[in-house]
Amino acid sequence: MKRLFFYLITIITLSIYSCSSVKEGLSPVNVYLNFKLKNNDTVFVIENKLNNNYAIDLLKERSIAVVTNNTNENSVGLKPPLYTEENWNAMNQKYRLKNTDEIWLKNTFWNQNDFKNVKIKFIKEDVFPKPFLFNEYMTEKKNEVIVFSFSEPIFYKNSEYVIFAKSETTTKKQFIQPNSIVVMKKENGKWILFQEIYDGNYY
Repeated sequence: MKRLFFYLITIITLSIYSCSSVKEGLSPVNVYLNFKLKNNDTVFVIENKLNNNYAIDLLKERSIAVVTNNTNENSVGLKPPLYTEENWNAMNQKYRLKNTDEIWLKNTFWNQNDFKNVKIKFIKEDVFPKPFLFNEYMTEKKNEVIVFSFSEPIFYKNSEYVIFAKSETTTKKQFIQPNSIVVMKKENGKWILFQEIYDGNYY
């Protein structure tokens, strides 16, 4: 009887662990990165997470922006009924970081456990090369590598959507300030890319 009880506990524990691993593998940021990378190349990810506040504020700014004939499609945010003040206020209340408005968080980092099936080199924001200072990546000896940075995923509209800030650059360009937010939607239990909204600043 004790042996049967032990086996049951083991099976339940393994099942919980397995479900947890699946959920980790379906992280919307992880899904997005795998979607963006069509080959098996190594990429850089900035270890420091981006501030949630950038994504929260840009979503509202672009969702209520005046649209004209000169408005770029990818600079327009969610439209009603996807965007409502009620949904935005709920997200803002839950996810806004009230202790800092700094773009780069100093004590919250990504690591390899956050990403599956992607070859990543992690580097901190303060040591990543800057384009106004000559550095090794500007030479021909170094191949150009894609560089990403992300905020934490922010769940929106009863978790039907998830939003996060993103920066995408290369080791040659080296401009790593965020300039867009990614909107993912859950369909049939999986996250898919719904929309990417830019802030209008291009580097």
